[in-house]
Amino acid sequence: MNDIQKQIDKILVDEMELEISILDEKSNIVGLLKPITTRHLECNEIIEKITAWRNLNMENFLTQFEATPDRTRAWIKNILLKEKGQMLFLIYSQNQIIGHYGFKELTADDVLLDNAMRGEGGGHPKLLVNSGKAIVEWLFSKATVAVVRAEVMTENISSIMLTTRIGFTNRTRHPLKKIIINNETKWVIGDEGEISAFDKYCFNYSISKYDFEYNKNINK
Repeated sequence: MNDIQKQIDKILVDEMELEISILDEKSNIVGLLKPITTRHLECNEIIEKITAWRNLNMENFLTQFEATPDRTRAWIKNILLKEKGQMLFLIYSQNQIIGHYGFKELTADDVLLDNAMRGEGGGHPKLLVNSGKAIVEWLFSKATVAVVRAEVMTENISSIMLTTRIGFTNRTRHPLKKIIINNETKWVIGDEGEISAFDKYCFNYSISKYDFEYNKNINK
């Protein structure tokens, strides 16, 4: 964890470059993953894209609010680039940014795959699935975690399909508790087996390195 975090710290302040190839089922490169770093704070186009995409998909986030470019920039500066154990990658297809995907809560043992978004059309039809696979593979090989996790609201069918196509199989169902603070709605994940007073639930997924490699080999 310490070694990979040192690398992440350097990448986020543009002292080290990282570019992850997105491969299709035949190992052809169909896109690239490039992390958001300090230099993106001055890129209004990217800030505006991320803001617009989040507002269009607000109901799929556990934390829900009306995003603005200023708020997005502040989130990147004060949370994404400062809090340890996380990165957000821009997804490139033929030099066009079509979405983002990332991870957070990285520890020595596990990590949470997070923030999947296809904001634009075009590119390979399975680009988001293959992006997720590329990040999971990078996390297993470079961060050397034992388990990768994912959290998906039960009504978000497209994200459930995405998560299972990446290879996640282990799943538990958890209630969501609603908290409203200053016009911001937060859905907090409860314990498995409990009942949600709002009839809203979340699936918690996980996959081990062994299962991921096994799935990859049998699908070749």
